[in-house]
Amino acid sequence: MMCKILLNSTLLASIALVCAARPMLSAPPDDSARYVHFFTMPLDTTRAVPAPAIEQRDSSGLIIIEIAYGKGELSDPRRRHYVRFIGYHAATMEEFSTEFAGKKVYAFIPDSTSVFPGFKYALRGMRVGGRRRVVVPPHLAYGERGRPSVGIGPNETLIVDLELVKLDP
Repeated sequence: MMCKILLNSTLLASIALVCAARPMLSAPPDDSARYVHFFTMPLDTTRAVPAPAIEQRDSSGLIIIEIAYGKGELSDPRRRHYVRFIGYHAATMEEFSTEFAGKKVYAFIPDSTSVFPGFKYALRGMRVGGRRRVVVPPHLAYGERGRPSVGIGPNETLIVDLELVKLDP
């Protein structure tokens, strides 16, 4: 399933998920071609607790909304992270990244990976099991150049929903 995220006029004050069955953009060969947005999956309360979903803006302009506070280890940029994420164009809420949506996880080491800075910053202070929505301003995303290969234009604000699944030792 693909989920359309609806936001009110303050951009992130409330989160409502409206899911419509559609195949993923690059469907795998098995029946996992449909997925459910991981924010709609039941929260494992042994790993996380619900958060109040309050907007927090840091000095760089990054906006973070905690969906669930993780109970596991604290993110460390030198360690391998395993995350679920879905990326959206803020202006349209169309997905630009579904490759790792649903059950797949993306593994990377923030200090040694070329993901955009806002993605790295989004993990600061996060614990394993946590879920966040992050609004990434253009200067922390792909800036003036954009990233045409994945359909991201110049000076585009992005929204990333992410869940920190685990950290390697």
